[in-house]
Amino acid sequence: MTDEARLAFVASSARLVLLSNSELLDNSLHQYLLGCPQLRLTRSNTLRAGLNDADLTLVDVGSFADADCLRQLRQLRDTPTALVNVQAEQARRLLELHPWVKGVFYPNTSRNNFSRGISIILDGGDWLPRALMEKLLGRYRQLTHASRAIDELSVREKQILALAGKGLSNSEIAERLHLSTHTIKSHIHNALGKLGASNRAQGASLVMGHVNEAGI
Repeated sequence: MTDEARLAFVASSARLVLLSNSELLDNSLHQYLLGCPQLRLTRSNTLRAGLNDADLTLVDVGSFADADCLRQLRQLRDTPTALVNVQAEQARRLLELHPWVKGVFYPNTSRNNFSRGISIILDGGDWLPRALMEKLLGRYRQLTHASRAIDELSVREKQILALAGKGLSNSEIAERLHLSTHTIKSHIHNALGKLGASNRAQGASLVMGHVNEAGI
C-alpha cells in the first residue's frame, strides 16, 4: 500500500492546520500531500478562533521565537499536534515540557516519512524519530529513578539539597541550620549517592522539583 493510499484509508476526510510564517514550507507540505485530496491543509501565522478544531495541527517550530512557540503549544494542549521544521534538541526540550505532542518531523524528513507519519498520527498513534524517542525514554527512566530515590532521602538531606538549589554555599547552609560544614558535606555526599547524581547542582535540581523548603 502506498503512503497516499494509506492516508486515504486512515482518513476519509481530515483537516490539517499549519501554524507557520513560511509560505515556502506551506508549498512544500502541499506537494508532500499531493494525491491526498481528502486532506485539507490550511496555513495560518497565528492560532485564531476556529483553528483549534483541526484533526491535526502542525507547528512550524523554526518559524517562531521560543516564547511564541511555547505559548501556542500551551493553547493546543487539547488538539492533536505535531512539530515540523524542528531540530532534534529543540524537539527534545519541547516534548519534555509538552509530552502530549503526537509527532515530530525534522527539516530533512522525506516525503514518504512525512506522509507515513501523518497517517499514523491521524490513526491515533505517535510519530517520533527513534533517537529522540530513546532520549525521552532515558529521561523518563532517570526521573522515575530520582522520584523513588527522593523517598529514601532523610528530611535533613532534602532540606540541605533544597537550600543548595537556592544557591547557598555549604557554609551558608551550615550557618542557617546550625550545623558544621563537615556535616553538610556529609549529608550532600550521602544524598548524591542515593540519587545517583554526579554533583550537587544535579542533585539539587532533582530535589527542587519534588519538595520545597517550607514543606520539609
